[in-house]
Amino acid sequence: MQMNWDEEYDVIVVGSGAGGLVAAITSAYGGLRTAIIEKGSVWGGSSALSGGGLWIPNNHVSKNAGLQDSEEEALTYMQEIIEDTGPASTYERKEAYVKNGHRMVKFLEDLGMKWVAGSLYPDYYPERPGGKIGRSIEAEIVDARLLAENEETLRTGELEAPMPIYSGKVASLPKAFTNAKDFNTVVGMFLNGFKHKIKGEHAISIGGGLVSRLLIIAKKYQVPLMLSTPLKDLIMEEDKIVGVEAEKEGKPYFIKCRSVILAGGGFERNLELRKKYHHVGTDWTAASPDNTGDMLLIAEKHNLDTALLDDAWWGPTAIDASGARKFLVHERSMPHCIIVDQTGERYFNESQSYTDAGHAILERQEKNGKAIHSWLIMESRHRNKYLFGNMLPRRTPKSAIESGFLIKANSIEELAEKCKINIEGLKNTANRFNDFSKKGLDEDFGRGNSVYDNYYGDPTYKNPNLGAIEKPPFYACKIYPGDLGTKGGIVANEHGQALRNGLPIEGLYATGNCSASVMGRVYAGPGATLGPSTVFGYISANHIKEKLLVSAE
Repeated sequence: MQMNWDEEYDVIVVGSGAGGLVAAITSAYGGLRTAIIEKGSVWGGSSALSGGGLWIPNNHVSKNAGLQDSEEEALTYMQEIIEDTGPASTYERKEAYVKNGHRMVKFLEDLGMKWVAGSLYPDYYPERPGGKIGRSIEAEIVDARLLAENEETLRTGELEAPMPIYSGKVASLPKAFTNAKDFNTVVGMFLNGFKHKIKGEHAISIGGGLVSRLLIIAKKYQVPLMLSTPLKDLIMEEDKIVGVEAEKEGKPYFIKCRSVILAGGGFERNLELRKKYHHVGTDWTAASPDNTGDMLLIAEKHNLDTALLDDAWWGPTAIDASGARKFLVHERSMPHCIIVDQTGERYFNESQSYTDAGHAILERQEKNGKAIHSWLIMESRHRNKYLFGNMLPRRTPKSAIESGFLIKANSIEELAEKCKINIEGLKNTANRFNDFSKKGLDEDFGRGNSVYDNYYGDPTYKNPNLGAIEKPPFYACKIYPGDLGTKGGIVANEHGQALRNGLPIEGLYATGNCSASVMGRVYAGPGATLGPSTVFGYISANHIKEKLLVSAE
């Protein structure tokens, strides 16, 4: 094939989220000429909008903080919780993830990355064999001025923190006024933020901090970042990658390369694909606005293997009057609240992991057609004690009520009537839940029985997740099955190679939310999206390097 190439590299990485950045760093460090092409006019992808945690078993940062862990325990845990979902979550893929994760953490640290352990954050199924507390790590707060000209094009969004924080400590925020330990943790966060501010630093943390530290390293290895350069197609000869067709300044741009690592995100913002695979729209996702399924559409064009297209990293989500999404975690886990469908019945443990909670909403909707939307029901003590979204305790703005974001009533009956919830159903549910709260035991769904549940609970209660719903005023908020991203896409093997009919395409790799997740249909722990994305980016780049070295001999 005769082509007029505009540029030439050894490796093209598609996407500038955490997975793409780690892939590019690993590739460039290995001596390969590497460039990143990014569809958006800003960089960082959904990673920049995230909590920034990475679930990496057996890593030295967590071990130095006191965690006892091993590869064997991590594999036991993954085998226990991840059901067989086919080629995306094979034993070989899990093993590759566990064996390479801690190596990647050390590799990046040696290149300048600074890590912080999330030592109190549990796995999402900590009681299962191999489950642990403290496997998650995140990037240390960074001064964005170190990004130089790239600072102004860093993606920001609804999860941008008002102060530099660590996701491993964020559970203290909603309950800061309930106990001294959490209060002191939050005061420490504010003092730390003030310290950065008086130094004149542009301190950023969580997802933005992670991708910033990664880009700083990538720039050390002269990796170009081409913004507003979407991938349009893969160029192959005899099932082997020889280049890509991108678009630059509205014109075709052809880049010759020997390998491509796809890390361009999922199809969260593609209405047609969301309706086809998930039967939902695009309004409830927290993912990057640029994630319109380009990788999946290209994969389908080239008949690549795909899996898990019907799944996502789900989570109960509220939408305020402005249309802003609030991905609810602690709000539904604290005492004095329940989630019910339109019949007024509870149907899952409100404190369980967000992806399991999202699955529960979707399954209930399929069963009775009355779960989308559901309702988060709260009473006065919930609003008086805990943070809700960006609303402080005892501070419920009139606008939240007047806009309909929150429904307020003086009785359960009035609340049910205003929300068009079955009145008897809600009354019976509240009475039953109140009995459980007095006992400290949820006899229906086991809420509060797990260390994970308790992590986002109130430690001053007998059961940190149970509190009666009996003191007015009462509040209700609509709940939808939102998501952090889709989790289905291109099937890759343990080396990160994209497959067609079960066989690898030479020179083509996939990681992150454009690929089918090694986690199958579950969420192993905090950072189980960014963990696999970065680790398989690392694995892919190392595999490319090994293949090219062999071919050069």
